[in-house]
Amino acid sequence: MNKDRGMIKWAPFNSLINGKHIVNSLVLEKAKITKPQISEEEQKIIEEKIIEAYYCQEKVLITYYKDGYLYKIHSIIKKIDSIYKTIHLDNALKLLVRQIITITSG
Repeated sequence: MNKDRGMIKWAPFNSLINGKHIVNSLVLEKAKITKPQISEEEQKIIEEKIIEAYYCQEKVLITYYKDGYLYKIHSIIKKIDSIYKTIHLDNALKLLVRQIITITSG
């Protein structure tokens, strides 16, 4: 009579799959960076560029910091909320002004 081990023989492979997720999360954690420091003068320049881009309705390239990563987006500024210090972009993204690292025309 031949006895099959059933699912027991696949147990080591399941542990490898779980380990893969852990390794991937560790790699993502290691890739995180600290937020670049922006001086008050640079912050004022960024705010001026935001206002100019809003009134001209031109597309801008925004580099912003979120959760340890830098992201870039091309968009048009649709609304500036001075109370909450946020900007609303045409792709339904809402950014805090303090998240913005650079803004350029383009």
